[in-house]
Amino acid sequence: MRVGRSALGMPAVVAGLVLAGVAATGWVALAQDRTASGQGLLKVDWADPEIASLRSARSAGGAVPAAASQVQLPVLAFDVVPQLVKNVAGMDAAPIKPRSFVSDPKQPYWYHLTDTYEGISISVDADRRVNVEGDAKFQIGGAAPGSRAAARAKGAPAAVSVSDGAAEGMEGIVIQYTVQKFPDIPYTVTIECSTKAKAQCKDLTVINKDQALLRVISAGRQ
Repeated sequence: MRVGRSALGMPAVVAGLVLAGVAATGWVALAQDRTASGQGLLKVDWADPEIASLRSARSAGGAVPAAASQVQLPVLAFDVVPQLVKNVAGMDAAPIKPRSFVSDPKQPYWYHLTDTYEGISISVDADRRVNVEGDAKFQIGGAAPGSRAAARAKGAPAAVSVSDGAAEGMEGIVIQYTVQKFPDIPYTVTIECSTKAKAQCKDLTVINKDQALLRVISAGRQ
């Protein structure tokens, strides 16, 4: 596991390998072993209307990295500036650096994407390499009551966790939630806020509304 600095200077996993409460080391080891044997990839519903409409016509607001077309899963990101970012960096907020996109051409089943603004950054991580056998958290054979998939089916926003960086020797706060799409690929959104922006970033009402702004910016390749 490669650990580096986040967009705001906080310690962070940089390759999108920590998703929704799963230990990164175990996740990666299982994923690599499974994919090496040709197993363990979550299926993609390439006929999903959101993917189909993107392929036919699209007006993009956010930057689409060239490498996004090479991963073997749809790439989800914020196609417009989220309201939370506007609350922190102003209504005319714009990225202070180009959108970053990290993946592996030899293992094109995951990606890590980051948008960086003044005082706040938003990352999206997705990975098809999931061990679904014997783990109720990632069971894809149906939506159990109370699961993320069941919540999604009811139109409810994903559960949001908020961590104060001070407890881990960091500055600011970290907000995280995971949505499942196409139909069961986990996309984890991580929002990192500076100490100065703590108050604005804890607005769960805005965070929940912003979840609806996640869009497919690239259909990837089958």
